[in-house]
Amino acid sequence: MEIRQLTAEEFDNFAKNYPYKNFYQTAEYGTLMDRHAFNDYYLGLIDDANNLVAATLILVNRVMIGYKWGYCPRGYLIDYKNEELVRNFTDLITQYLKKRNFMFIKIDPQIIYKSHENTGEVNTLVDNESIYNILLNCGYQHGGFNLNFENLKPRWNAVVTCKTEDKIFSLFSKEIRNKVRKADNRGVEVIKGEPENIRDFYELISYKNEKRKLNYYLDMFEIFGKSDMFDIFFARINTSKYIEKSKNLYEKEEIRNNELNMSLEENIDSNNKNTIIKRKMNSDSLLNSYKQSVIKSAELFKSNPVGIVVAACAVVKYNGEIFFLIDGLDSNYKDYCPNHYLKYILMDMYHNQGYNRFNLNGISGDFTKGSKYYDLTRFKLGFGAHVEEYLGEFTLVINKGKTNRYNRINPIIEWVNTPVL
Repeated sequence: MEIRQLTAEEFDNFAKNYPYKNFYQTAEYGTLMDRHAFNDYYLGLIDDANNLVAATLILVNRVMIGYKWGYCPRGYLIDYKNEELVRNFTDLITQYLKKRNFMFIKIDPQIIYKSHENTGEVNTLVDNESIYNILLNCGYQHGGFNLNFENLKPRWNAVVTCKTEDKIFSLFSKEIRNKVRKADNRGVEVIKGEPENIRDFYELISYKNEKRKLNYYLDMFEIFGKSDMFDIFFARINTSKYIEKSKNLYEKEEIRNNELNMSLEENIDSNNKNTIIKRKMNSDSLLNSYKQSVIKSAELFKSNPVGIVVAACAVVKYNGEIFFLIDGLDSNYKDYCPNHYLKYILMDMYHNQGYNRFNLNGISGDFTKGSKYYDLTRFKLGFGAHVEEYLGEFTLVINKGKTNRYNRINPIIEWVNTPVL
């Protein structure tokens, strides 16, 4: 057996047949990161019959002269349950990288460690502790079972899996369904973005990740777009539609309110009087709310007759999965629920195209009410998602001496590179 450098084409051909493939282990992602602080290399394990039996994209970061480390995003493409194969690959890649002056490499396999209920409780559906132990036995150091976003990639994800015949809307919690309806009643609609819209997209999502600049998304659209793997979308308030819907709601409720008035008069002395009064009070409240919407929609139309873009979202399409990469919104229009509507429309659209898995990206593993990311976790799980807890981040030390020295000087490097306000 030997480690051999692969071409991007060889790597992608192998990846196509790997059951746990993900877009982070593709030539497209390697090309993207090669433009943004890393060098991309593709390594494969060749057996004695000259067959390629394992492979990985490795992103190389050169910290300073003589100090470099590698990251295999979302882990190797390998059968992790085959301890002999993992050990052989680990031993050979250690030898290979040691000759090339690596300090260490990091991996974070997208393999579920344990499955959970949406309350955080562990269930017995999936348990891959054996893979965790295999990696430890092969010399990998585990970074810990963190609950939040301490790793290079989230360890906890919210994922919706559905059947072809499922109705996406029916999977959602009552709260999410109500907010989707609210957005629809306020004239929110979804439009697909083009390359020339990337700057508008960036303005809406830039606060989410300050490390990712405009050029990153321009490059992503270019590179992933060639393989039809990347889409951006916007939520826009159609102000003329908002007026129309507000008027329709007001007029329908006005008719209902008048009918309740008549019913109350007819049943003033009956046993049903209290029930009718409650319905009338509820209708009065709705009527007032719809009246305010008519006024608000008219004002918004006056200042924005062509509509106003209030939210954006980017997705990656790969291996039958829609991965929600990042989203953002104009906080002035948060009450219009544009992110709820965006996710619903996109999930429904892609589901009709044959996609049955929707990765809503990172959540927290702390399900305690009042915890730092509780609202984020609750929001994503409300779309009918289940919890996926991955194995976590592992470090394979290649050169112990250099790794120890780097760990001592890295805080100093970070301090030196911190911008002065």
